[in-house]
Amino acid sequence: MEVAQRSGVVITQGLPVYVEVEGHHAPTPFMVTPETLPGTPFSIAVVDAARLIGAPHADLHVHDDHDELYLVATPGLRFTVETEDDRIELNSPATISIPAGVKHRLICHEVQTDTCPFLGILLEKGTLPA
Repeated sequence: MEVAQRSGVVITQGLPVYVEVEGHHAPTPFMVTPETLPGTPFSIAVVDAARLIGAPHADLHVHDDHDELYLVATPGLRFTVETEDDRIELNSPATISIPAGVKHRLICHEVQTDTCPFLGILLEKGTLPA
């Protein structure tokens, strides 16, 4: 990864940066972190849901230190947000807000496009509205 600043613009190349995330089955590809964009108070992972059809990419897991926001902008993804207490069936486009301390995972069932990127945005705990 290479971070450079020129003419007031910060540019990061060599992305994504793969990070081990508790509960996930494989390292998560992050495009934005405080390291890839110095001073940024959040992190953004980008995952292709079309590559996750049929099996969850994570076990039920919890993030105690940050809130999580998912953005699935591409139409045509049918998926489930699973918590300890509920299974929420959704179709994209959709936004999901998961506060710190809530066990969760996403399961992708079907996608109508060749690729279906979604963003997982990690925010400072307490950032999301209750």
